[in-house]
Amino acid sequence: MKQTWLKKLTSSLLAGALALGMAVVPAAAAESNKLVEVDLWHATRNQASMGNVATDNNSKALYNPEENTLQIATNPVSVSGYQSAITKAQYDTTGKGNYEDVEILSTGTVQTGTKYDGTDHTVTYLSSFEIELPDYITGEGVEYISLHMMVPYTPMDEVVGEGYLDARLRIDWDQVSTTSLTQIQPDNTMSSGEVENVDRTDAATGVRLVTDSTKVATTTQFKVEQVTSGSDYTLAKKALTGVSGSFTLYKVSLVTENGTQTDPFGAVTLYFPYSDVSSMYRINDTGTKTVLRGTEGDEGYEIMTTKIGLFAIFGGTKMEITVKPDTGNGDDTPTTDVASAFTDISGHWAEEYIIRATNQGLFSGTSSTTFSPDTSMTAGMVITVLYRMAGSPATTLPDSMENVAVGSWYEIACAWGYNNGIIGGYKTFYPDQAVSRQEFATMLYNFYKLSKTPGSGADLSKYTDVSTVASWAKDAMAWANAAGIISGTSSTTLSPEVGASRSQIATMLCRYLDYAG
Repeated sequence: MKQTWLKKLTSSLLAGALALGMAVVPAAAAESNKLVEVDLWHATRNQASMGNVATDNNSKALYNPEENTLQIATNPVSVSGYQSAITKAQYDTTGKGNYEDVEILSTGTVQTGTKYDGTDHTVTYLSSFEIELPDYITGEGVEYISLHMMVPYTPMDEVVGEGYLDARLRIDWDQVSTTSLTQIQPDNTMSSGEVENVDRTDAATGVRLVTDSTKVATTTQFKVEQVTSGSDYTLAKKALTGVSGSFTLYKVSLVTENGTQTDPFGAVTLYFPYSDVSSMYRINDTGTKTVLRGTEGDEGYEIMTTKIGLFAIFGGTKMEITVKPDTGNGDDTPTTDVASAFTDISGHWAEEYIIRATNQGLFSGTSSTTFSPDTSMTAGMVITVLYRMAGSPATTLPDSMENVAVGSWYEIACAWGYNNGIIGGYKTFYPDQAVSRQEFATMLYNFYKLSKTPGSGADLSKYTDVSTVASWAKDAMAWANAAGIISGTSSTTLSPEVGASRSQIATMLCRYLDYAG
């Protein structure tokens, strides 16, 4: 790594002092290394990137104040059945778009599976790498460094195509602790994330949007109106000068939770309820038109587009469309035995609970054929499950949403959890981190208290690691153990700080339902 200006200045002063025969005062002891909280953040939006699951098990980076370096570890990921990891990375050294390759410290390999293209690829990924902190980083508060990353054979490829995915490294200097480590130690356990389906149909017009949460957040509103007058209609008429025939004009909008209009982050599919369309155009803000080539189908005229706005349809016969119920997150409650399709739970110790939890709509698979029972589950996933169990009630968004990304698929559930005392404050709740057994017990305990008074807790003294139970989790762990929801990981260990897997959460949720009636 390059020397920082401070190191260069110190070296020059020492050399000068020696040359003049001056006594050199012994330098103060080197400042200790630090562990600092990091996340992979979206390039432009105030929310975690889809790639953030690559740091789920490595949320602490190693900061060396003397070298002015940051060492970051990553883990392989399973995103809705697609398996991959970060294979290349660059960072902005000046804050002005000047990117350099990171220094690779260690690598690992992961098999992609066959979901992406039918081939099981072997991917070599960056299990740890180092960057020299740029001059624009002050070491105070929350700061960001722009990144370029490659995460091949995942749905994110559909967003960026060939090349790098833009993201930001989010550094929280308020979450720092001293460490004796001199080299980052990667946790190579595979982490999982969810790419949710987004399927919205406007009831008034029958126009339908089909995509996934890598391109449109599940909380984004889909709005469509037929335009027959006004400035938009005048703009369209001018742009369509010379095109013969009459047209029907639709205005399609995507609106975020804070009311901001946005374009999708990648190509989405739109269905317009028309057959026998002669031509179709998108009307641009500049007053020009773009011809759109679509296909006829049973669901209407289908187009793929990366931009939304005004769409003009020439000719065509309006079709009658049955509007599908919209759950808002693309995850309808199952009405059939969906778990029977999972190929990775046969013989698993939690198979019975996985089938039950899935068929009751508490969980969905990581793909149509996999459940990934042994992968970790994040706090955001857990609070979303509890929110659904509560009936997904209306809630208000608090003013401060630190650590909870605006527009994220778990934002509303986290707000509900915060408002009802299920989770702690936003400064201490990290929805993208793997949930521990004691964290899950605490959320479940608080959830139970919404309607009932918890019974007496068990005596946990038989567990040799009871001293590792956090003070804020003692009542919850004792209650959950007495209720038969959480048992020991052995006859003498409780393992409160260990992350809970998807199969363990499914099991404990089913036990909770039995206990709570």
